[in-house]
Amino acid sequence: MHHPVVSSNQTVLAMVGDDTLSLSLPSADTRIGIRRLKWGRAEELGTPAYWCSQVWMWGLEQPDHYKLGKTLEEEVLACLLGGYGIPAEVGLAAYERLRKVAAEDPDALCDPVRTVDLLSSPLDVGARKVRYRFAQQKGKYVAAALSELRSVNHEAPDIELRDALTSLSGIGLKTASWVVRNWRRSDRVAILDIHIVRAAKMLHLFPNAWKVERNYREMEKAYLDFASAISAQPSLLDSVMWMTMRQLSPSILSSFVAPGYDRRSVRKPLEPFVLQLT
Repeated sequence: MHHPVVSSNQTVLAMVGDDTLSLSLPSADTRIGIRRLKWGRAEELGTPAYWCSQVWMWGLEQPDHYKLGKTLEEEVLACLLGGYGIPAEVGLAAYERLRKVAAEDPDALCDPVRTVDLLSSPLDVGARKVRYRFAQQKGKYVAAALSELRSVNHEAPDIELRDALTSLSGIGLKTASWVVRNWRRSDRVAILDIHIVRAAKMLHLFPNAWKVERNYREMEKAYLDFASAISAQPSLLDSVMWMTMRQLSPSILSSFVAPGYDRRSVRKPLEPFVLQLT
């Protein structure tokens, strides 16, 4: 990924091949229209200007990087096997194993005994043998969800499809949104995983009392409103936030002050956490 070069008038430059492209942003002190939040500087990690410029640059190079499956069934499988607590490379290894089995026998993964057995055997991850952490639980979820998926209208609009997917075993709003974002390149849903939530809380987009388990739709709207305010494609913004936030240390996160705010105005600090590269 390119690093932005910013002039005093917030012009972000990116080299693509032999071409130099530019993005014009408001000044750092301009408010974005959400509470007291300002654009900030594009070279400063975590500001609205930073996220906007990074999304723009990702869009130049990797607009379709997140799609995993060739069918909706494969996308459901990939997202169900990944997520919180599962390192990305382990989830992908499990997905590849099960996908190959399904390619030979489409009904094989509807058998919970078979799916549990497939997930229980060690996976090849790089040069290591790794065990999938939730083989029993996820194996049963996979079998049930793929069976239940047959009754879902695959052509439903994005939000309706997302909500229908939450009726499948083991799939909540976050996983269902992940499936729809990947499969449809949808900008109408948000994947509120731990990294995106942390990025949003750093910018005071969510009240401290909001929890993903209780306030998913309200948090989703706030995230989408933010993406709209900075003219960033939501489906790319969450990818950029995820890739960035998962690599940052707690000390870097705790030192961030959102543009337009100061430390005295922050009533409650971010909760401490142990960084997990998932």
